[in-house]
Amino acid sequence: MEDYFQKIINFDQNLLVLSLLAIFFTLEQLINSKINFKQSAFHLVHNLLLQISYTVVNFGFAFIILTCFKWITDYHIGLFNQIPITYTFKVLVGLLCIDFTYYWSHRLYHISSLFWRFHRVHHSDIQMAADTSFRFHPFDALLDGASSITAAAIFGLDANIILFFFAIYLPILFAQHSKFVFPDWTDKILGKIIMSPNLHKVHHHQKQEYTDSNYGNIFVFWDKLFETYKILPVNEIKYGLEEFDDPKKQNAWYLIKSPFSNIKRIK
Repeated sequence: MEDYFQKIINFDQNLLVLSLLAIFFTLEQLINSKINFKQSAFHLVHNLLLQISYTVVNFGFAFIILTCFKWITDYHIGLFNQIPITYTFKVLVGLLCIDFTYYWSHRLYHISSLFWRFHRVHHSDIQMAADTSFRFHPFDALLDGASSITAAAIFGLDANIILFFFAIYLPILFAQHSKFVFPDWTDKILGKIIMSPNLHKVHHHQKQEYTDSNYGNIFVFWDKLFETYKILPVNEIKYGLEEFDDPKKQNAWYLIKSPFSNIKRIK
């Protein structure tokens, strides 16, 4: 188990991200004959620009994150540093704990008017595509980093467990945001455990009652437990936010500036 764990966390996650993007983007162009390549290229370029700016901020914040993780490890902060458990068990339960923390932080992004100003950039996309996985405001890096530190501090997790979580989550993330409508069996079988792509697409519905649902990253049972779980056929979903429907509001520069503009949420 530990050998597989080490191989996964040692794999270059930047290479994993680029590989997943290349695979999903290529399949989207080949399989869906209705895709306008020029439109897809525009969509990809602007989402890549957002991802580059996100990465720059994340890199600048990395020293603080690593310092916090070192402090947590050195001073044995958190639940699992206080009880005698094997590292393998800590890794497996850690996945649940991180996803639990991210469920609540994601929900906070929607509840808080301040955090929503940044998180709505992700929800502003009027279509689902693999590169929607890159559509985050640069300052979301600060919120995401804070969520990771919170999970680590509460449960006593180290940086390797966080890396392991993201190695598992990244393929799911790209599948969730891809153009593909997955077969019903994925919801009936996989959807009992994980937040399947079709279920996550409900979270991107323009109607707020659906936008404020299905918050889970990997696991679906948090939403069921805390009554934020909703089901809707994918063909009934209208993506995006009404206040961002104008094509002029879909470019990277507008989206980066948008949190600092008074854009009223249309409910």
